[in-house]
Amino acid sequence: MNDLSTPTRIGLVAATAAGRRHAHTVAAAWPHARLVEGESVADALRTAWTRCDAVVAFLATGAVVRIVAPLLSDKRTDPAVVVVDEAARHAVALLGGHAGGGNDLAERVGALLDARPVVTTATDAVGLPGLDTLGWPVQGAVAAVSRAILDGEPVRLIADADWPLPALPPNVCVTADDVADDGYRLLVTDRTVPLDGRTAVLRPPSLVAGVGASRGVPAAEVAELLRRVLAEAGLSPASLRCLASADVKADEAGILSTADALGVPLVTWPATNLAAVDVPHPSEVVRAAVGTPSVAEASALLGPTGRAGDATLLVPKTASAMATVAVARHAPRH
Repeated sequence: MNDLSTPTRIGLVAATAAGRRHAHTVAAAWPHARLVEGESVADALRTAWTRCDAVVAFLATGAVVRIVAPLLSDKRTDPAVVVVDEAARHAVALLGGHAGGGNDLAERVGALLDARPVVTTATDAVGLPGLDTLGWPVQGAVAAVSRAILDGEPVRLIADADWPLPALPPNVCVTADDVADDGYRLLVTDRTVPLDGRTAVLRPPSLVAGVGASRGVPAAEVAELLRRVLAEAGLSPASLRCLASADVKADEAGILSTADALGVPLVTWPATNLAAVDVPHPSEVVRAAVGTPSVAEASALLGPTGRAGDATLLVPKTASAMATVAVARHAPRH
């Protein structure tokens, strides 16, 4: 929801003539925003909550809080809510500031209505990047580590590779050694690691899973093989950048469904590109079938960019009855 240039369902809720005027201004500017009606304003707000990715309510903040409080479930899935007052003086990011894009929405609504955006998330208020705003999955004690960064407490930053990160305050110190202690840690890694109350983990997009399969392979088989391969290698699926395969598998439903379930794209390569990649386990049987001695290993190494030289094969091809998976780690590029 962070980019309103993409089609996002934004529900507009208003109770007064002035509120409706402001809502119509927003709807006229954004084709993906619409005024939501109901038998009452509470019904309209509940409908917008369930059907939209974000809500802009031209109501009193207290009224919005009372109506949506029973609907709250999970900040990662709840819609963002921005509240605009009757005179359109303020656009308040009430809910989903980071995860739902509410802070960004408040800024954009404010620019559209000449209202002042009100953002109260702590990191934004002091000009620091939130750990959940970097575009990478983040796990573990996110709130505790974020609070430590804000409070100026020592936080060790330990990264597997030189991933580009925004500027962090001086109390966040880069260290190569993960020495066991009771301090706060921010890890940047694709490895599975034990979590505790003082460790947050950023998952960089470093892994590519190459997938080969027989025609008609079930999605469940591909997903289970990939899950098992990653678990046995101690790698996090949250760091998967994409699945990769041969062009002839671009329409393979079982692979596509697995990619969709993981929320990553499927990248495919012509057989000639795959055949040019040096792999540890080439197969003449595979060459006879698809024109390249390797699909899983070669496509994992090519990844999304075609630069096999930037990648390291972590897991050689592993097969089930109808699928084959290999996993490569791709180095960050600056």
